[in-house]
Amino acid sequence: MLVDEIAEMYAEQFNMAAPAQSTERIITALQELGYETVELVLRENHIHSWVRQLATEDFDFAVNLCETVAGHAEGEHLAAAAVELLELPKTGASAKTLLYCLNKDRCSAILAANGIPVPQWAVARAGGPEPRWDRFPAIVKPVSDDASNGVHPNSVVRSSGELSDAVARVLKHWNAAIIQEFIDGREINLAIVGDSLLPPAEIDFSTLPDDSPPIVSFEAKWISGSLEDAGTRPVCPASLDPNMARELQLLAARAWALLDGCGYARVDIRLSDDGSPYVIDINPNPDLSIDAGLVRQASVAGWSYVELVERIVEAAKAGDQTGRIERPWVFAPVAAPTGEPV
Repeated sequence: MLVDEIAEMYAEQFNMAAPAQSTERIITALQELGYETVELVLRENHIHSWVRQLATEDFDFAVNLCETVAGHAEGEHLAAAAVELLELPKTGASAKTLLYCLNKDRCSAILAANGIPVPQWAVARAGGPEPRWDRFPAIVKPVSDDASNGVHPNSVVRSSGELSDAVARVLKHWNAAIIQEFIDGREINLAIVGDSLLPPAEIDFSTLPDDSPPIVSFEAKWISGSLEDAGTRPVCPASLDPNMARELQLLAARAWALLDGCGYARVDIRLSDDGSPYVIDINPNPDLSIDAGLVRQASVAGWSYVELVERIVEAAKAGDQTGRIERPWVFAPVAAPTGEPV
């Protein structure tokens, strides 16, 4: 099992739902499935020894939980690349897909070029001119980061002055900011495991404070007990017409396949006022903590936590399934809960 020490230390420092919690649960699940587990921790100053151990010990496959390298999200793909060079089967997405999805502007460009609807966007880079922009409201985020890092209530802007301030805040800590047209509507989360499309979930923004935009901000995701946390309630299954649910699932699946996706993922889609869908984010290797969205959706499909881990491992052992746009997608039914949190 490949884990990132930096991510765990950061989570503990800010009292988040630490990756260590999901690591422990995954180890237990793997042991229940009959696997012997070894945890390889990717430490910032010991990367060579990590690679050496990975290369010299006799592992059957790797469970890749690395989300950063040396604390930097833009290095997430490097851990996967090391495993691929060693030709060791691994869970989750390829290094190529991780790199595609982390760079929001390139991801949007690939999707748009293939007919997938995405919000209009532009990029502002440190030391460069601010791009011309006149579509409001808009949202400003780091180009290459995830987990809602750099996304706060004031990231949604409604004027040129607010836009300049938001861009400056992002560029203070990141090299580039993406400006996106803000789709002010319902947010639907679509989960994919192997070739299975799980029941859609929705974020209920109805109890957010009036001055907080309907987004899953850093505060909503990581500051437990905050107003943003309380005001972004996940609902699964989402209240959708069955035909609409299937259309969104297939749209998410096609977007994932276009990014050469394999393993497991969450695709976030926004619905505009007229019901038009826009893919706003693709998240490979999403969080496997017990209270995370993917686990919730798997539970609604009738999967236990152990079964979810088993299916992720089975997808890894099945080999590389990237590049297959027209897969035999399986729609997981809305089943009786397994007893785990929904």
